[in-house]
Amino acid sequence: MNRKFQMHERLYVVHGNDPWAMTHNLLEYLQPFKNLPAHAVIGIKPNLVTATAAGHGATTHPQIVEAVIAFLQAGGFSRIKIVESVWVGESTAKAFELCGYTALSKKYGIPLVDLKQDEAVEKHVNGMDIQVCRQMETIDYLINVPLIKGHCQTRLSGETTLYRL
Repeated sequence: MNRKFQMHERLYVVHGNDPWAMTHNLLEYLQPFKNLPAHAVIGIKPNLVTATAAGHGATTHPQIVEAVIAFLQAGGFSRIKIVESVWVGESTAKAFELCGYTALSKKYGIPLVDLKQDEAVEKHVNGMDIQVCRQMETIDYLINVPLIKGHCQTRLSGETTLYRL
């Protein structure tokens, strides 16, 4: 399988107070999934660094991910997973619960995948050997849904992208 990723060179800004509506309206406008095969396995990767609610500014608001799920399901996609691994020392299961993702999982029938509990496999990429979670091999497309914030590891976080794995 050819594993390329695509990055759009445009920035779209949406203003408002309703994360679900803003996300849904943007997806309606962009139609980013129109060329994906309906049988594709899609992983949604929020940013759940810690087990804190989105109002504290460190985690992706669950209404944003809910809008993505609803949009995908309305488009005929049914093989969707939420995948995440929180900060070292934190519990991904606790973050899923406190951040509202356990409720989303139940509401939409979407599995939650704790990548901290997953087996790693070694891959050779661009001359480097890296460890990758085995679950990532089961995903055809990854939707990365971070939030804009200062970050101690990368200095800035915030680009939402669709990757072809």
